[in-house]
Amino acid sequence: MQKKLLSLCLVLMLAIMVGTVGAQDDVDPSGATIMYWHEWDGAQGEGMTAIIEMFNANNEWGITVEENPLGGSGDVRSNISTGITSGELPNLGGAGFVTDAMGYYLDGVLVPFDQFLNSEVWGLSEEEAAVLNFDVIDTNRPSISPFDGQLLAWPVGISGDVMSTNVDLLDDMREMGLIDFEGAPTTFEQFRAAACAASELEGVTAGFAGRPTGSELYSFILNFGGQIFDEEADAYTFTNDGAIEAMQYLQDLYNDGCMYYADGGNFANTGEFSLGLNVFAVGSSVGVPFIQGDMDSAELDYNWINTSLPWTEGNRTVETSLRGVTIFESTPEENLATWLFVKYWATNPEAQVIWTEAAQYQPYNTATPDNLSADFLENNQQFATFTDVLVDPEVNIVTFPNHPRAFDVSLIAGELYSNITIGGMDIMEAAAAAEEEANAMYQEDLENIADA
Repeated sequence: MQKKLLSLCLVLMLAIMVGTVGAQDDVDPSGATIMYWHEWDGAQGEGMTAIIEMFNANNEWGITVEENPLGGSGDVRSNISTGITSGELPNLGGAGFVTDAMGYYLDGVLVPFDQFLNSEVWGLSEEEAAVLNFDVIDTNRPSISPFDGQLLAWPVGISGDVMSTNVDLLDDMREMGLIDFEGAPTTFEQFRAAACAASELEGVTAGFAGRPTGSELYSFILNFGGQIFDEEADAYTFTNDGAIEAMQYLQDLYNDGCMYYADGGNFANTGEFSLGLNVFAVGSSVGVPFIQGDMDSAELDYNWINTSLPWTEGNRTVETSLRGVTIFESTPEENLATWLFVKYWATNPEAQVIWTEAAQYQPYNTATPDNLSADFLENNQQFATFTDVLVDPEVNIVTFPNHPRAFDVSLIAGELYSNITIGGMDIMEAAAAAEEEANAMYQEDLENIADA
């Protein structure tokens, strides 16, 4: 994980220097009504509604939070983009990452969290701050100018790329003599053996259901010991040795019929995993409720786990991301009321349990895991298995580069993934072209920011 060394104390000193803390301390949020646009539905939506209702009923200032669930994350982004033009924005917006928040900041509509976080009146108590993992939270502090280490987004929790693994199908293959290892594969040799042997199983399409996204390609590259971004060179890199080795592995896997792409959209790979049509599918750790829901709807019951991808020696890596919320500029009273709701969500023990059990994001509040119910942990073993991976000291935790168009670069990487598998392109040629395109975009970003 990219850890920012800017401590809470230093942020407080900076805030005092620019005079934001004192000004915020004099604001009275009593009676404010604020609007939250979000993407939550299903169990996640129910959890969010419960937290909002609890806050509305119990906060001492008579603040009222209203919610507007707009659909998927793309729908929220679209509505925020329209709102920036029209001037009609919510107080709190979801669906984004810090890269989205950078754009909102440059548009002049975002309020950084520092003035609230460090307020003597409205900020965190010592007890509240002590249980929050600021190594996680502070990854939402982009260091490049003009952001200069400000906290632009508050995380809703930690998600990561995991490999969903059908343990029952692996057991069947071992009993048939098709593989000779137990549990989820830990090496790429074991992974290939299982992915290729799966064709011998009745009703299985292929062992590995790939998804041509930049995130999935990044995960393979990192676990082969490759790089995505060279900090020293300040440039994206897709042609380093580890990256090329990972892409050759994936191309061979695809050409040999051990990997396929499922039809039906972004989550078709895990959708087919839930039906027992493949052994391995890479997706987000917060996909558990959706996979389990599909299994339940089909009246299927498999033993399955979420774990990391296989890895080469010393390179076991989980790529994490922090979906977050941002405060949009309004009156000082509404801005403060919005922070107080976010603070409640982040620090209230009951709210944290409701959210974690409903949404299945790994919590950045370190007190939360001990408060989760026994029923939840028993019925959601995939949550616990991923928690174990995250706290393993031998696992490298990494995040995307914090650049305004990092998502667009990941689309370039996703196209690269497709080109070297479905397209059958020469790996070095395709990687060099993607690297050139990504760096041209990155340099354009830096120039645009400098001119902003």
